[in-house]
Amino acid sequence: MQLKLSDLISPTTPAGTALLLKWNDYHVFSIPKREFDRSPTCVRFFGVGGKRASASESFVSCALRESIEEIGDVISSLHSADRTYLYRANGMIQEIWLTDHGIRPRLIMEKRNHTGCGSMTDPSVAYYLVVFDATLAAKPQPSQEIAAVVYLTDHHLSLMGAGQPMSVTALTEMGARIECQSGIALDDAIDLVPFGTAKFLIQQSLCPTSRSDECDT
Repeated sequence: MQLKLSDLISPTTPAGTALLLKWNDYHVFSIPKREFDRSPTCVRFFGVGGKRASASESFVSCALRESIEEIGDVISSLHSADRTYLYRANGMIQEIWLTDHGIRPRLIMEKRNHTGCGSMTDPSVAYYLVVFDATLAAKPQPSQEIAAVVYLTDHHLSLMGAGQPMSVTALTEMGARIECQSGIALDDAIDLVPFGTAKFLIQQSLCPTSRSDECDT
């Protein structure tokens, strides 16, 4: 399927960005501070990123700004993905071809199951994430609204994809790394739940797609 980014995301469409990051063979995710107030038994983890500051802010500029705010000035570059996927809110993943010039994102994610924080609470309104591949020049450090940075391998994600609850203790015993801001602690019994780009990586590994295929969950 060929389309322009503007076919999905108009200037008035709520939208933001996220980054797919790896550091020493670990996928890098973040836990916002707001997650600590959500549930006594689990917290969700997300890709690094956030909402556009304004409709005029480019998605590349948004991704770089959010990364500096959340994990420090550690991104060396964004780079075009070989393929771009459209991940619908109903779980369908479809490969698309964006005709826009510039850095090609790996993922366009439609979200209707909102966090309940900020202005996005209505499931009838879609929020779109434009997700880029990026290279890290230095190790991320959680800052501002990010409570912790989570480092997971493909193996950890595959276990989560199998529906197995994964506590902080279980993950760290299997080599995962979780680094919190100074003064913030994460209970060892808390389960970590993938959300957003983390769910995409898990789903893609369970059901790889080609240019003409779709994956429905």
